[in-house]
Amino acid sequence: MTDSPADPEVLARVLGHPVEVVLPPAPGSGAWVAVSRTGEPERVRAAWVTADLAVPARLGCPPGVPSPARPITATICDVSGEGASDHLLLGRVAPGISSVRATLAGPDPVEVGVHAGGILAGRIPREPPLVALDAITPEGESVGRLLRTGLNEMALVAGRVEGRLGASHGMAAGFGAGDTVQGLDVAELEAGYTALLPTWLPDAFSMTTVRVEPEAAYPFAPPSIAIAWAPDGSDSRVLLRQGPGPLAVPELPDARGEAVDVAGAPGVLRARGMAFLVWERGDRAFGLQVRGTPDPPADALRIAASIPAALPGMP
Repeated sequence: MTDSPADPEVLARVLGHPVEVVLPPAPGSGAWVAVSRTGEPERVRAAWVTADLAVPARLGCPPGVPSPARPITATICDVSGEGASDHLLLGRVAPGISSVRATLAGPDPVEVGVHAGGILAGRIPREPPLVALDAITPEGESVGRLLRTGLNEMALVAGRVEGRLGASHGMAAGFGAGDTVQGLDVAELEAGYTALLPTWLPDAFSMTTVRVEPEAAYPFAPPSIAIAWAPDGSDSRVLLRQGPGPLAVPELPDARGEAVDVAGAPGVLRARGMAFLVWERGDRAFGLQVRGTPDPPADALRIAASIPAALPGMP
């Protein structure tokens, strides 16, 4: 019996790793698509396998972490090369999502299948362009939307990979889009949760600005609360942003950022004249910016460690 690229066990043997989803060839392509997950945080990858079990193309998506607040993480994958031509949507969805509805800049949406393990894998047309993705429950209700700006885009053309990461509100960046409000109590009312605040700040720092900042890519996700502290008559500043986690786009250490411990939680610290620190604990993600102090990286770690894991009565 001839080995078939439609068989996940055959594909697993060819590729050297388990295969969770197999998509049939696109019209005119002649290559099956083997989809799987790898890494921590998880990322979705795909390999195109022809009838003679050759592998003309492989593509790994950036990592993404879906959650009830941000139920879809996804990448548009455009592949064009020897033996493979395809246009896919690959990603992951939160538990309880049965399908994803792709709204295009045209009259008719496209349903994209959700597979075992929360894998999102299906074809979408190249034209008209994609506008947004909606997470759909088994009852047919949309419970979350990811706008096009939040989608990763990757292209594999003749063996060369190009791409663009989806827009993500950097948790340790400066103030973003949103509204300045009159006090922390107003921010907590608008955001729908209680802010966790540091119990230590450098001397003479007092609260100056409180903002509520929706996330651009996930318009229905709970907004962040961003708070700044500063001493009078100084350019120094501490800015803390927090929102229900986990982040859809995880912060990972790289050449510019080192892995650090924040009171038992993993974080990433970047120091470029000022300090940027991002970490997650429980149901909360934090971003901290410290500038103008004698030792911004050390102060950032001390401020972050002073933020309680939860307030009395919080789960």
